[in-house]
Amino acid sequence: MAITNKKTNIIFPFLILNVALSLLIGIPYFGGISSNAQEIFFVFIAYISNTFMIHAVLALLTFPFFLFKRGRYFYIPIYILVQMTLIIDVAIYKIFKFHINPMVMNILTSKAGFATLEQGLGMQIFAGFLLLVVVGFEIWFMRLSSKENKFINKKRKIIAVTALFLFVLADKGMYAYGDLKDNVFITRNHKVFPLYQPLTIKHFAIKYLGVKVDKKVKVKLSKKNSRLDYPKNKITFNGKPNKRPNIIFLVGEAVRYDMMTADIMPNTYDLAKKSLVFKNHYSGGNCTRFGIFSLFYGLYGSYWFNVLGERRSPVMMDVLQELDYRFKIYAAVKLSFPEFNKTCFVNVPREDIYDEPKAKDKVGRDTEIANEFRKFLSERDGKKPYFAFLFFDASHGNYSYPKEMEKFKPAAHSFNYLTFNKKKVLPVFNKFKNSIHFFDSLVGDIVEDIKKRGELENTIIVVTGDHGEPFFEKGYHGHNQAYSEEEIKVSMVMRAPGKKHKVYSNFTSHLDLPATILNLLNVKNPVKDYSNGANMLIENKRDFVSAFSWDSAAIIKDDITIVAPLSAQRFSGVKVMDKNTYKEIEDKKVLEDNLDTVWKFQKEAQKFYK
Repeated sequence: MAITNKKTNIIFPFLILNVALSLLIGIPYFGGISSNAQEIFFVFIAYISNTFMIHAVLALLTFPFFLFKRGRYFYIPIYILVQMTLIIDVAIYKIFKFHINPMVMNILTSKAGFATLEQGLGMQIFAGFLLLVVVGFEIWFMRLSSKENKFINKKRKIIAVTALFLFVLADKGMYAYGDLKDNVFITRNHKVFPLYQPLTIKHFAIKYLGVKVDKKVKVKLSKKNSRLDYPKNKITFNGKPNKRPNIIFLVGEAVRYDMMTADIMPNTYDLAKKSLVFKNHYSGGNCTRFGIFSLFYGLYGSYWFNVLGERRSPVMMDVLQELDYRFKIYAAVKLSFPEFNKTCFVNVPREDIYDEPKAKDKVGRDTEIANEFRKFLSERDGKKPYFAFLFFDASHGNYSYPKEMEKFKPAAHSFNYLTFNKKKVLPVFNKFKNSIHFFDSLVGDIVEDIKKRGELENTIIVVTGDHGEPFFEKGYHGHNQAYSEEEIKVSMVMRAPGKKHKVYSNFTSHLDLPATILNLLNVKNPVKDYSNGANMLIENKRDFVSAFSWDSAAIIKDDITIVAPLSAQRFSGVKVMDKNTYKEIEDKKVLEDNLDTVWKFQKEAQKFYK
């Protein structure tokens, strides 16, 4: 099993030829690249770099075959599989605008799912033809490589590998630079190629190099050069509103659906008596990033990466800007991570964003942003409408609140995440409820201030949470983990001018809020032009709502939740969870019976791509 120069002279050209074939197969990935010279150059470098890295990892994994006398023959079926997988990924990317993942594979590998793609006999024959072509290439590559070739020597091998590594260094260096400099022609391309790994050094640059990441974004993409078809048509109005209402979003960390009671949130509960209450409302994500993103864009969380890459502003914010609203954004935590300063508020002037409170603790910071907003109310020009967003953080993590607001006892003053378990829930859950109670007190102060100024009847007030927070009800604690109701179902109260108190029990979602606000502002376009959501004020029966995380998504129905990884890096498959217990349903027929829903979800997930 010795490694000989003759063996390397056979395998090395075989591997290089396969790199070349992969580069040829992947050319359709370039379909959405703009004519910008920077973008073309980066994508070209990244394409070669990424393809080489995939094959380098593959070469390491297949190295054991290299040790055996006839081990090279195992390379043929392995690389047939690799190249066919790449062909399938190219096709999937063209259809769905993302790469192979378990949800797509469920559609492709099940009879019912494949039928939804409406691919007939012709497509199957074409796929068989491609397989024969790839088999032919691999056999030909091995024969070429097995012949004595004086051109292949140690020096040329070193030159070839070094050149490819230089492409990797150039690729990663350019991406890191583009990320720091907000060059959208670079940053928007990290999802183009399968398994691409962007290099970001932002936290290092902030800490050690003094780089500022919240400066105004300078590079902007025109819609012509965008890969996003968002909105699908120009926004128009049924006559612009004569009296433009003020709009306030009061968002608390982890304000889950069962917190809005007279005991825990008395002020919001009182507001709800004269407002619209949505009892079956879901966040668009199981973490802050995707919860807030859905609240402003009305888009599936999977669009986050392209929106961030292109620094695309939400349609809702663009409309408010067109209607000459003043923006006031307050947050107890920096809005540069998650990067809301480059997404939701990318077009908001920096001077209208207050996200660096001077207070040292969470209670102080939450109180400070509430007071700063109330100060703005006392000083503002009452003739111009405003949009305000306040994000409170005390109910995050260790669940903070002032001592005088300790209503629910016994309450833990601190707890250890490592030793926290179901037996120790009550004191920690009470601590959480006290922190929500504190958030509600700040909401009450703001609403009372608006009422005293006589502005309540011309103000839309939204009180909600970015996501929920489980406490072992379904076997685990904390958000950004799964999609149980405790984690993604949130409180939602909306007071709107001219709208009487009403309780809605149908499915609603953060995805619906932009459509609802724009409807109240007389926007004429159908919701499908700019959102994956719906108008919450119309009680339409819908099959499902959706929630997202970094690399997975959930389709929430009345009795089940379908959870699917969206990334090829996650090898777990699609799971169907019982909604009441959040335990996996083993009967595969349940998924088969719901593949039409999965297909609807997939169509929505690619609707706003070109």
